[in-house]
Amino acid sequence: MTEEVVPAATPLEEVLADAWGTVLGIEPISRHDRFSELGGTSLAAEKVLVLLRRRLAVDLGAEVLVGRPTLAEIAARIETAQRTRFTRHTPAHRRLTNPESVTSTVHCFAGAGAGSVSFLGLASMADPGCAVIAYQAHGLESRGIPSWTVRSHARRHLKSLLREQPQGPYTLLGHSFGGHIAAAVAQLLAEHGRTVKRLLLLDTVLKSIDSASVADYRQASGTASPPPLSQRLRTHLRVATAGVVRYSPPIQQATFWEQGIRVQNRHRPTPLPLYARVLVSDENAEQAARWAGGLAIPEQVHRISGTHLSVLSDPGALAQVWSALTPAQPSPSKDMP
Repeated sequence: MTEEVVPAATPLEEVLADAWGTVLGIEPISRHDRFSELGGTSLAAEKVLVLLRRRLAVDLGAEVLVGRPTLAEIAARIETAQRTRFTRHTPAHRRLTNPESVTSTVHCFAGAGAGSVSFLGLASMADPGCAVIAYQAHGLESRGIPSWTVRSHARRHLKSLLREQPQGPYTLLGHSFGGHIAAAVAQLLAEHGRTVKRLLLLDTVLKSIDSASVADYRQASGTASPPPLSQRLRTHLRVATAGVVRYSPPIQQATFWEQGIRVQNRHRPTPLPLYARVLVSDENAEQAARWAGGLAIPEQVHRISGTHLSVLSDPGALAQVWSALTPAQPSPSKDMP
């Protein structure tokens, strides 16, 4: 570590410094520090990459650490890679596993502001013959107009889903806001006479308005003061240009989170089909009663250990997810023999 601590100069550098400090237990972090010189091991580097994928919604590999770069140099590498990717046509979905012989397929839908890489932990626990395909918002990674309703999200993803898996039965999973999208995709599949084997909503929230949402702060519970006018105007402008204007990864992630929350708060979910299951984390325990209060029957709602985000990375929670993806009975879809 250098003697002089030069603080982060950009939002991306701030996120990197926070991730390094969280994993290494060191602070403050200088923008001129090198990960290895701070005692960072290969295991610590992998933990940092997991944190950054979650916080930035970008696909980062170990190559960003090659050559002992400083924190500022890593930030520049990420910015350059994202700038190049944004100008190219990058699909809003990716295969996280690609088995030689596919015996099953799981389609995963990311939450507001989250990238497809948020399901890498889940994919790492997949059976050898399981293809895990993850979907994210259009415009998050490469230039594109985002969807402004849950159903339009579902329609756009359905086209890619049917190209990846022309024939059912289908297994769908959505985390957080992605659960609403997964449910809408299941409804569209049923309308097309397709069989859905399992629909799993992982910590998907009902009737909750987050006070951090600039759009809905007036309706938030508690005594949280409204954000400054300048912040609200800046956020509104970024949301209005989401997918068209590229922002730095932390701002891009925050912009699509805000945009997704606005879509979710206008969404009116319908009762879940019998083949659906809802897993509710410890952090959102009150959601179990909300789901069982009319949109699902109590037998469809289960608790899962962990927080809203840890259910995507904790091995114990992921084991529960995979167990819930195995249906106890056939789907009653109309194309069943």
